Amino acid sequence: MGNGAIPERAARLNVPSIGIVVALPAEARSLVRRKMDFATHVELAEGHWLYVSGAGPERATEAALALIERRVEGLISWGCAAALADHLRPGHLILAEQVRGADDEFHATDQAWRRRLAERLPRHLAHHEGPLQESSGFVATHGEKRSLHRATGSLAVDMESAAIARAARANGLPFLTVRAIADDAAMSLPGAVLNALNPRGDVRLGVLLAHIARHPREIPELMVLGRAFGAAMRTLGAVREAAGPHFGFPPQPEPAPPRQPHE
Repeated sequence: MGNGAIPERAARLNVPSIGIVVALPAEARSLVRRKMDFATHVELAEGHWLYVSGAGPERATEAALALIERRVEGLISWGCAAALADHLRPGHLILAEQVRGADDEFHATDQAWRRRLAERLPRHLAHHEGPLQESSGFVATHGEKRSLHRATGSLAVDMESAAIARAARANGLPFLTVRAIADDAAMSLPGAVLNALNPRGDVRLGVLLAHIARHPREIPELMVLGRAFGAAMRTLGAVREAAGPHFGFPPQPEPAPPRQPHE
């Protein structure tokens, strides 16, 4: 299908088409079974589009604009986030009321959409609706998280949501965040992960293994991080299952019929 065409499945079924941006292929597994790579997109069964952007605001912007060219009717920032507030734990869900950009500009999420999705969640899956903070790089240590929380009051931080929000606002589209906590505010990412991550979000396995060989004491920290990421992925999977085929997207008003010329 060429750029600018209405998504085929959505048009055929007369349903809204939603564009979903995730940063990492691992996060995409909560939405689609097939293996995906960075900078790839796929049409989902319901007529929605999923784009794996890679980490960071620039890549998220490119993904959002590519989905807008597909004429989606709303955008979701989907994936994991790092907690800034002490009460959040791995697996807790953030449906942010607003996203605070690194430039201190606020971007509101669509209230009706957020409420409709929240109403579909099972009771055991509590969610939080405070602000989500943008960062241009990984916020890796407990000290960095504490400082950012004091400065902004935000509940959690990610690198993509504000960029997607800016693209949505510029194009008059509703926007939503669905972010599960993968590391809490007290957790610092192990040195093995920080050394192995490249800017796109790839973990370079050879670098990781070499670091572990030199620093075997970090193995328990890696196991804790793995369990935390697993909790976040289970939450995202539960949201997907509960959200229904259209993620609670609110009904849109019917366009007004064309006015008839006076005879």
